[in-house]
Parts: sequence; structure tokens; C-alpha cells
Amino acid sequence: MATAPHLVEEDGELKLDVSVGQSGRRQFALSDRAMTMLVDDLGYGNRDVVPWVTTKTLALGGGAYLYDEKTDARELAWSITGADGGKRASEAELQRLAEYLTSVEIDQHAVDTVEEHVRESSLSTVMSPEDIRSKRERMNDLRGIAKDL
Repeated sequence: MATAPHLVEEDGELKLDVSVGQSGRRQFALSDRAMTMLVDDLGYGNRDVVPWVTTKTLALGGGAYLYDEKTDARELAWSITGADGGKRASEAELQRLAEYLTSVEIDQHAVDTVEEHVRESSLSTVMSPEDIRSKRERMNDLRGIAKDL
């Protein structure tokens, strides 16, 4: 039986347990920002099922990653497999995910993939794919502000 993504506590640290490609289940580390969003903002805890849209959003935004592996966020998100339907994201969770995606710096090469994720998921009800900005766009905005000063 397939298992939906869920949180597990290991050595006092909360991790996201997800099926990845043919290699089986892997435990993804969570960034501080992702941890704050999941635990403090959304109320998730050990053994809670995490919706697929949330799991994939965290992988694409760099909030869920594999220790000691240099993995492209796009490849990581594409490799996530397994059971969908374990839990649906609420409207409040979708709003929080939209805030997360617009606040993190997305690598230029991953922008198209993140935009596609927004278009094809329930995130499209709370945000537009055009809301996604790359690191390069953010840096250009900062340069423009600095020049104006």
C-alpha cells in the first residue's frame, strides 16, 4: 500500500518522509522557514500527513531537501512519487504556500517548473504563476533601488 508524505521525528528533528522514484522512501530535511510554516503556522506535527501540493511546493522552493546531496530542485520535485489523496490542503494552507513561494528565491532554471506547479495545482486558486520571481529578478530589483538612492 502506498503511503502519503508525512512528518517523522528522528533524533529530535522533524523530517518529511516521501517516496522518491525507484529508491523508495527518503526523509527530507526541512529549512527553518519550512519548519516554521509547517509547525507554527499550519499546526503540523510528528506523523501528520502533508498534502502533495505542500510537499512539492517545499521541494521546489528549497524548503525540503536531502542532506549531503546536490540535487536540482526540479529533479527532486519530479522524482517525488507515491500516493496522492492522503490529505487536501485547506484554503489557509494554500494562502500560506503562496506567501512562501513569493518570498523564497527560486533559481532561474527552476522558475518555469514552479510556474507549471502553480498552474496545475490548487495553488492556482490563490496565486498566479507570474507571481513567481527568480533570484536574478530579485537582484535586479535591488540594484534598481540602490541606483535610485
